This record gives sequence, structure tokens and C-alpha cells, in this order.
Amino acid sequence: MSRKHSFVTLSEEQTLAWYQHLVQALHGYTLALTLKAGLSPAEAARLWENWHGGRTSQPSQATLEMVEQQAEQIAEVFALTHGEEHVQIEQQDEAWLVEVTIADREPLERYGASLELYTQWVAEQMRLVCEPKGIRCSVWLDQETPSLHFSLLVGR
Repeated sequence: MSRKHSFVTLSEEQTLAWYQHLVQALHGYTLALTLKAGLSPAEAARLWENWHGGRTSQPSQATLEMVEQQAEQIAEVFALTHGEEHVQIEQQDEAWLVEVTIADREPLERYGASLELYTQWVAEQMRLVCEPKGIRCSVWLDQETPSLHFSLLVGR
């Protein structure tokens, strides 16, 4: 006689924390491997985009609503990766600012990937995702907090 047994005994919160750490470790490992192969963070980002299907789209002219939607989508991805409490999103006139506090750096540092290299990697990913949509995304490290600024790409 068979009986049903649940193998997952973690709470939703514990499960989410486990998956967040796993994704962060995957990011750190991926970045470290590509750097060890002699690639730059930008080249690593291009490989990463190709690995998960790349998001190439036909060039288009973005609207302010598209900029908002893109910023919100990226903020959601960072919230899923690093925890909602570590992501801030704010409208600045016709642009959007997303700030991410990387509270758990161990998954990056374990493989020798610094926060600076991670930020460069994210910057190239954002360029690959946003520019074809007509959206400019500037990424920088502000006092150890990656910041992303989304606005309309002008003059293409």
C-alpha cells in the first residue's frame, strides 16, 4: 500500500530564501567561470543572455509607460533574487531609479566575483535587454549599492 508523503517541509519563506541563495550562487559561479576564462564582465553578460534564451527584440521606440514597466520588471527580478526588502524603486520625473542592496555577498565572494564586477555584468545585461526596446539603462555602484536608472533612449 502506498502512502502520500511530502518531501518539502520548508515554509514558503524558507523555500524562497533557499532559492534566492541558489540563484545568487549561480550568478557568482557563472561570473567567476567566465572571468577565469579571460572574458570581461560585459562578455560574460552576453554569454549569460544567450544561455537563457536572450531577449533580442526588434528595435522600437519606447514610451514612458514602457520605461516604467521595464523598471518594475527589473525591480521584481532583483526582489526575487535578493529579497523584496532589499530593492527600492522610485520615479524621478520621466525616469525610474532602482536600487538594490546586496545583503548577502557570500555567493559572489565565494567564487571571487566582486560587487564591482557583478555591477558591470548587470550593466551589460541591462544594455542588451533595454536598448533594443528604446530604453536607456545606466547602472553604477553607489556606496556599495547597485543602482539602475531607466529612461527613454533618445537619438537612436
